[in-house]
Amino acid sequence: MDESKPTTGEAARTEASACPVDHTALTGAEGAAETDGGSTGPAQEQAVAHRRAAMPATALPGPKLPAPLQVLKYWRHPAEFVERCQEEYGGRFALSIRIPPKPLYVLSDPDDIKQMFLAPPDVLHTGTGSSTIEKFTGQSGLAWLDEDEHKVRRKLLMPSFHGKALQRIDTAIPEMAVTEVAKWPRGRDMPLHPHIHRFTLHVIREVIFGSKVPRQWDELIEVLIKMMGFNDRMGSAMMIHKMSATAVKALRAVKPLGFDEFLTLRERADALIAEAVDERRASGEPGDDMLAVMLGITHEDGSPLSHRELRDEMMTIFLAGTETTAAAIAWSFEFLSREPEALKKLVEEIDLGEGDEYLTATVQEVLRLKPSIPQIIPRTVMKPIEIGGVRFEPGMLLWASAYLMNRDPSLYPEPKVFRPERFVGTKPGVYTWIPFGGGRIRCLGDKIALLEMKAVLREVLSQCELYRHDPTPEGTRSRSVSALPKRGAMLELRPRVREAARGAV
Repeated sequence: MDESKPTTGEAARTEASACPVDHTALTGAEGAAETDGGSTGPAQEQAVAHRRAAMPATALPGPKLPAPLQVLKYWRHPAEFVERCQEEYGGRFALSIRIPPKPLYVLSDPDDIKQMFLAPPDVLHTGTGSSTIEKFTGQSGLAWLDEDEHKVRRKLLMPSFHGKALQRIDTAIPEMAVTEVAKWPRGRDMPLHPHIHRFTLHVIREVIFGSKVPRQWDELIEVLIKMMGFNDRMGSAMMIHKMSATAVKALRAVKPLGFDEFLTLRERADALIAEAVDERRASGEPGDDMLAVMLGITHEDGSPLSHRELRDEMMTIFLAGTETTAAAIAWSFEFLSREPEALKKLVEEIDLGEGDEYLTATVQEVLRLKPSIPQIIPRTVMKPIEIGGVRFEPGMLLWASAYLMNRDPSLYPEPKVFRPERFVGTKPGVYTWIPFGGGRIRCLGDKIALLEMKAVLREVLSQCELYRHDPTPEGTRSRSVSALPKRGAMLELRPRVREAARGAV
């Protein structure tokens, strides 16, 4: 999901203001001491010596394979690839998994990641970090804004994710879960992910449109599902929005690549979203949903958000707010279908209906082992910054690995074991459990995602038994920035026979 929410409480704000990160460039007396030989005090001399001692990021180790081969390895085996790199190169290493090639400096140590999250907004930007999905979302939404622009837009959008809006969404999600899960086939082996993804799109419809469902919705959801299917293709990593018109035309001509179908679907989705906006604007109906909030936003000169800005913001949440949550729910079923003791405890709690402590812990454990975005949205260095004794220069990209950090045995004993009990009675750490990112740009819809996960698990497990035809654990496959069970959580849902019913037969 789009990352955008500050850490909680005064303690976090105090911690942020006492930033431990060395993020200043050589300026003033320090700069004079190093470049002009000017006289300085002990503190300035110590600072200069410290800077000289820092390792340049370009000295960090990493695989020497050409960028295209690294892209291929990461796409086919994302989890195994970064794990092998960590084993060989340590907690900080450089990858080249972008086309055109540009190093990504991976951080997996919790202290390093904490420092990254606490860096001032003018030092690290995220607005350029999501370039691989700009082909879907454009560049004017919240995820592409930084510093004051990001702060202002996030504050304006917040009411559509919290307060009364969240209460409305909280009420709607279980009702949607009942409706959607009832449509899922029973008695046959199937990937659950497509059905889960459709459910998450209905939830995001509630976030964006509220109770004013646009007349175009039935067509729009089908177009969005087909369009997002492009994320299953390796070509989805290509930044076609940065290519020349000639290059894009050439790609569209090769139909098996899927670019022509994707771009055609995108054009249709844009048209349907524009119609939905015009329909809502003409009705003049107020509301606390995201579209109503956006229609009330104006620029400094008093002008409203443009159609493009409205479209980009909605498409961002349609993509980021569904792909990530659907992946997390799919992983929940994958794990539970292989862990009978955990499944038994969860079903017992659901049947009892007196609380959701184990359900909450289960969701948290799923997100620890399989964060929906395994590597957090890259940060672009705008000013020199030192993290963990390594100096990163402007233009470099920092990539915090939630996947690797959440498997740190010093943080989580037996880290590869699925054990919800580790979170029973314990809240996850702000900097040691980061499936929703962290700092100022923590996911804006994190609470909604957790509600969705709980609602689907509760509904499915109260109605069905999970059956695996193949006991082999599913591997991981890439789907754009998310990571899914390789076969989409391939399971059979069997109608559940209650114990009371068995005794009566």
